[in-house]
Amino acid sequence: MFGIIRTLVNIVFGVIEFLLLLRFVFKFFVANPGTPFVSWIYGATASLVRPFAGILPDFKLGGFVVDFATLAALIVYAFIGYLILQLFSHIGPGYYRDP
Repeated sequence: MFGIIRTLVNIVFGVIEFLLLLRFVFKFFVANPGTPFVSWIYGATASLVRPFAGILPDFKLGGFVVDFATLAALIVYAFIGYLILQLFSHIGPGYYRDP
């Protein structure tokens, strides 16, 4: 049972991390937000990045942009996924054994 839950957590957080990574790359290369796929990525990840917006301003490096809100979201969601997986590894079968 816990194996299935761990797999689902891995899948959900893997998809979240992948979408955020795409957003970060598109923002970095200043992709055209008018294209349907880029627009969809920005819309799908907007609610995930919103809590981190405004913490640090975007850093412009020549023709590139480093979006620190997306970078912070990537780190925080990876950490949350890690913590959830650790929680399930501690309450999973075989963790508690009678002496």
